[in-house]
Amino acid sequence: MALFPRTPRATRLPADVVARMERFGRFEFDPVGTDIDASDVWAELQAPFLPFAQSDPEGFARALADAVLPAGGFALFGAARTVWNLVGSDFASPAHDAVRMAALEFFRANGVPNSRLSADDWRFWQENRSEPWLLGRPRPAPGEARIAPLAPGELRPIARITGAPDSNVVYAAATPDGRFVAVVDAPTSDTDPTRGRFDWVTADTLYDLYVRIGEAFQTPVHWVAEELLPFIPLPPSRF
Repeated sequence: MALFPRTPRATRLPADVVARMERFGRFEFDPVGTDIDASDVWAELQAPFLPFAQSDPEGFARALADAVLPAGGFALFGAARTVWNLVGSDFASPAHDAVRMAALEFFRANGVPNSRLSADDWRFWQENRSEPWLLGRPRPAPGEARIAPLAPGELRPIARITGAPDSNVVYAAATPDGRFVAVVDAPTSDTDPTRGRFDWVTADTLYDLYVRIGEAFQTPVHWVAEELLPFIPLPPSRF
């Protein structure tokens, strides 16, 4: 039985629609971390659906919902983003809303922090759910945190974002006026590998600096210094 009433146009979806939506969902979630060639995404995973989407948006949304809701997983996110791309960001229907919420529930169940969501998806969650996204552990109290004082001129490595050789590295340092700053060492750009440093966040105390960094990371990155780790509230995502 179809989850939503079908229209004759629903037969216009290809037989492998779930597989295509799953691939597109993975690409949309992490384009760098997939093996999907970005140049093929439009031609293979989006353009074939365009005539159906534009001629019958509601029927298209219902047909996708019928296909991906039983399948679950990244196909949910791929379908939600496909409707967004091909029909429009202001399109709303019960079928599309059901797929979009199911995609968010999938991410939540797998420990994806809300920082990985788009602003629109986060707003959609807040407008439709009252429970918190994820519950993290409390940060250590100021008197309990084990943070070694920074030596004069010290640039302390506290996090490495990825395992790549050119990964961004975060350091903690003291400023001349007695405050504390997180300094990021990173390539200049995608096309210029020359590394440079820039100030990221500042705070009055090293404890407060770690609080701000923990709130920004939400989940552990590739490497985190032992004294910073208790300030990161959530366990690693499953993805």
